[in-house]
Amino acid sequence: MDTLLGATPHHVGCAVELLEDAYETYGGALGLRRRTRPFDVAGQNVRVCFVELAGGFYLELVAPLNEQAQLASFLDAGFYHLCFLVDELGAAREHLKARGFFPLDAFASAAFGGNLCQFFLSPQGHMIELAQMSPRDFGAFFGANLAGEA
Repeated sequence: MDTLLGATPHHVGCAVELLEDAYETYGGALGLRRRTRPFDVAGQNVRVCFVELAGGFYLELVAPLNEQAQLASFLDAGFYHLCFLVDELGAAREHLKARGFFPLDAFASAAFGGNLCQFFLSPQGHMIELAQMSPRDFGAFFGANLAGEA
């Protein structure tokens, strides 16, 4: 089997209009209590926070910061991307490109402690995000950035 070596499923991204409203919805309905503080990802014009679904797997709530955010088309869809943590973004990028995925520009993300991230479009038009960070390092980052209890 030809797999993306070193990739760890990390989160499902959900486009929302307001982080707090969405957190209240999901946190209240699903009993989710552990989440990070919000992070502004200036290069993407979005604000995000991670809500822990299960050990090491998260719901990323993504809200537009301004009208330049290219998130508007996803607000009606809600869930719009799947993210994997990878050890080496360059190798993972080449792996996906060789399989017909179209790379978007890489960027440093405050939501991953400044580490590199990159989105890709699958041949079917679905979005996959790769974040260059180990599960252990993200676990430490998550713990250091917990928001107050809801």
